Amino acid sequence: MTQLNPLHQHSWQAKHEQPKKSVWANKTTWAEKLHCPKKFNLTDKFLLTTLAVLLFLLAIQIVMFMFGFNQVHAAEPTTAKVAKTVSYGQLNKNFNTESRANFAKQSRTIAITDQSLGNSTGKTRAEMQNEKTLNFTSTNTNTSKSKLASKGYFHEFAIYDASSFLFDDLDQDGYYQTFSVVFDADVISNNPFEPAYVYAELYLSQDGGPWTHYFSTEVFEIIGENIEDEYEVMTTLYEGYQSDEYDVLIDLYEVDYPGIVATFSSDDSDSLYALPLESDDYDHDYDDDYDDDHHHGGGISIMAVLSLLLLVGFRLRLNE
Repeated sequence: MTQLNPLHQHSWQAKHEQPKKSVWANKTTWAEKLHCPKKFNLTDKFLLTTLAVLLFLLAIQIVMFMFGFNQVHAAEPTTAKVAKTVSYGQLNKNFNTESRANFAKQSRTIAITDQSLGNSTGKTRAEMQNEKTLNFTSTNTNTSKSKLASKGYFHEFAIYDASSFLFDDLDQDGYYQTFSVVFDADVISNNPFEPAYVYAELYLSQDGGPWTHYFSTEVFEIIGENIEDEYEVMTTLYEGYQSDEYDVLIDLYEVDYPGIVATFSSDDSDSLYALPLESDDYDHDYDDDYDDDHHHGGGISIMAVLSLLLLVGFRLRLNE
């Protein structure tokens, strides 16, 4: 058995049994650097700068949360926008559940609005009536009732009933962007099968405000008091309608006659009263808000990047 010489044995023990020095033994501590800033190297400065920016952004996030700024949707308009709608009308019997659902879905992406087609003027009810009277006077030499008198008798009109239906509340706040108005216009005459050609002008009133025109129907035929000629107008508020309660008014006109022959509004039925509506630019679900709201996503991304840089800086500090 080989024997270690005493000197060699002492050297081996001295080499392998002495306590190891810490990797931080020769490093300047942060406390020392704070007392002497000149000892900060580039890595230290980088770490301190990144940490300061990160804390600053965190403070901004906290302030925004405390004051509720994070509840503001980026999709909500900050300036007043021109009111725009997308509507489609036809006899009620020609609608079904599938066609209504398709309209509600497609109307949110369609670029052709009622305003661009001339079916919505945005004028008040009084302005619309004055315009019709002036146009009729300038284009007709006959009296307003001459064509009716030529039939040998006069008839009257009435809107027997009207109702409304609500569709699409994407953000689940109780306000809907698509709604439907169904009304039953009748001819009051001695002849129960008397036909007449009519059209309707539809108006909205925001929270008791003035009646504003939002859609003109096409000309359609009604026969006596037949319920089969009910007419329905589906409308999506495309832009510029704040979240609020809206009343609906329907004015019925006979072709070639400038005056209103029948009217029906929220005064006649609660179904047309205080409809909770908002336009598409106010009605977004969570996914839409996440895609559109660059403020929240950007803030989080910046903080994540700074945190990563801070981690890299610490790794560099350890390797020095």
